[in-house]
Parts: sequence; C-alpha cells; structure tokens
Amino acid sequence: MTPPEQLKQRVLATARKAPSPIRADLRGTTFAWVAFATLGLLLALVVAGGPHHAVERPGAAGLWMVLGVAALALLVTWWALPPPRSMLPPSDGRLLVVALGVPVLVGAWLIAWHTTYDDPFTRPGFRCLALTLAAAPGPFVALLAVGPRFAPSRPWLAGAAVGAVSGAWSAIVVELWCPLTHPTHVAVGHVLPLVALVLVGAALGGPLYRPRRV
Repeated sequence: MTPPEQLKQRVLATARKAPSPIRADLRGTTFAWVAFATLGLLLALVVAGGPHHAVERPGAAGLWMVLGVAALALLVTWWALPPPRSMLPPSDGRLLVVALGVPVLVGAWLIAWHTTYDDPFTRPGFRCLALTLAAAPGPFVALLAVGPRFAPSRPWLAGAAVGAVSGAWSAIVVELWCPLTHPTHVAVGHVLPLVALVLVGAALGGPLYRPRRV
C-alpha cells in the first residue's frame, strides 16, 4: 500500500523541523555539559571548605576511598546512558541496577574502611548529607541534557538512574571532604542523600522522559 501523498508530505515536513544532529555537534554539546557539571562539583567542594577538612584521614585510605567512588561513578554513568551507536535507551534491568546499586555500593565501600583507621572526630552526618545534595544538581542537569535520546519503557526508572548517577558524582566531592567512616555517619550522611536523589529522579522521570506527541 502506498501512503497518501498528503500524509507523506506531512511526515517529511515534520522530519525537516527536527533534523538529527551531526556527531561533531553532539560531542561539543556533551563536552560543554561535562564542563558545567564539573564546575558545579568543584564549586560545592570549595564552598564547603575544600579537601583540607579531611586532612586527619590517612592519605592512602583517603586516596583509595575517593578512587573507588570515582570508579563507581564512571561505571554507572556508562551503564545509565545510551550506547553511543544505539538508537535504543538502556534496558530496564541496567537502569534498575544503577538506581539500587549506587546507594548500597557507596555505603558498603565506605564502611569497609572503618576498621582501617580511627575516625578523627564524630559527627551525625547532616553536613555530608547537605553537601551531597548541594553537589548533585550540576551532574543531574547535565545527565538530563545528554541522557536517553528516546523515551524508555519506564520513564520513572530512567529518572531514578539519573538521580543515582548524579549522586555517585557528588559522592566524590563528599569523600574528598569527609574523613569519617562510622556506619551510622555513613548511613545518614552518605547513603540517605543518595536514596533521596534516586527518589527525586524517579518522581521527575515521568514528566521528563514520557513520550511526547510531535
């Protein structure tokens, strides 16, 4: 069956209104958003007082803690974003692993270091909670800009994964700043804000990633 000429012209006109970006333009846009997110993270760290706050933590332990969180952030970013040459969004299974895995893995990684040195002081964790939430908006907005190009089957799950990934990047800032590893502190100051970011992302995922009519 041949489609009516009028329908054909409407489809072609709609396609001309929304041309596909070329790959070079996408690379430039992605670089700009990465710079934006990085500046947001650095600004949050500077406002909090910088890494000097964690000077009493053993240097080797601090380095491995930060590197571990950074490796997790890179991994979940790769898992949550669409494959470069694919027209499909990440699978629901991958998005679910990211959303659930980030708070659990960050908490377990930090608590694992609790027996390696004595915390220099005791804090409930509210400042770390606030710093995590303050550092997250930059990566969150950047991920929304360069995230799934096509509507996933479960928009809320895509939003939850974006919230988790932004939390993983903000966790790097917090680990540069915080020297504490007590389980109670980690639960309140490091895990709880990540759970909050996952929930916020899930709530925003519906309106952000829901399929739209052209």
